[in-house]
Amino acid sequence: MNRRKFLTVLAAGGASLTLSACDRMPDSAIEPWSGPAAGETDPRLRALSWALLAPNPHNLQSWIADVREPGAVVLSIDLRRLLPQTDPPNRQILIGCGAFLELLQMAAAQEGWRADIELMPEGDYAASGIDLRPFARVRFEPDPRRPADPLFHAIRSRHTNRHPYQDRLPELTLLQSLQATAVRPGITVQATTVADSVRRIRDLAIAGYRVEFTTAATWSESVNVMRLGPDAVADEPSGLPVLGAGAWWGRKLGLLGADDLHKTDGMAARYAVDDSIQAANATPAWIWLTSADNSRRTQIEAGRAYVRLQLAATAAGLVMHPNSQVLQEFAQMQGLYRAFHEEVGVSQPARVQMLARIGYAQPSEPSPRRPLTRILRRG
Repeated sequence: MNRRKFLTVLAAGGASLTLSACDRMPDSAIEPWSGPAAGETDPRLRALSWALLAPNPHNLQSWIADVREPGAVVLSIDLRRLLPQTDPPNRQILIGCGAFLELLQMAAAQEGWRADIELMPEGDYAASGIDLRPFARVRFEPDPRRPADPLFHAIRSRHTNRHPYQDRLPELTLLQSLQATAVRPGITVQATTVADSVRRIRDLAIAGYRVEFTTAATWSESVNVMRLGPDAVADEPSGLPVLGAGAWWGRKLGLLGADDLHKTDGMAARYAVDDSIQAANATPAWIWLTSADNSRRTQIEAGRAYVRLQLAATAAGLVMHPNSQVLQEFAQMQGLYRAFHEEVGVSQPARVQMLARIGYAQPSEPSPRRPLTRILRRG
């Protein structure tokens, strides 16, 4: 059996496991990308239908939307959907929540509503972790004169693209326009297409893949949210879908059993590293978001900035792929964390919140999403 067709990339940043097309993505798993349900009139539910398409770590979709209060949505985090090994302080989870909030507000404005956001209405989370308190309360008010955000139209097309990118360099003026679009309080965006800088960041990213994918606890955390085959993806359309010809053969031949998957020197982990390296080697530019501090509110702002950046890139014909490994806070990554921050000239209290590949490539398919009903709290 051809090595390349057995198992390809576990995405850097943990967003998806993509394989050769055989077992296809179930239609039900990507139905949410169609937008609000036909006939839905509640502006909150219509906006939430777009918000749940936000990028988020390991595609866990760790959101709960309480709509019991008329005219409002109270948003909290599903504590069953965290990444304690790769994201021990839950920083990446909050970045995903920020992306969710940005799309929610954008979708509300599209239909003539103002979504007023109050962050941490019951107090800020501790630096060490999150809890059951909401991360935001959003009040909806009619505002037909509120201008729509032009980035709204890119929501449905925004997908993380983990494939190798073309050699073509994004133009500097284009990158500068993307940086301006993504501005949020306390967040700055920088990018490089300089060959030596691109190479040095690439080498650090590759070292990060090796650490995350070959450390037993962090690799097993990814394995635990893999969905093997279309039936599993349809049943739980979150986490890391494992689909394609190689995956089909792997299941049939018994090569994708739990014991095999969890081995850091096993087939799955080896291919995750190999194909992540292949993608990194085909990266013409890197882009990253730096924050002035690392407060919980700043982490949410970083998520809002990141999704705006990716939407603007999508609208401009570019694709992006988060590479979160060298930004993670678990012990084995600390040396690379420091080395990366030194490379980009960022020191405490500032830090880099997001790092991504950016360039040109063929479109990629959407990742699975849970239906809106699974994140709602109504009674």
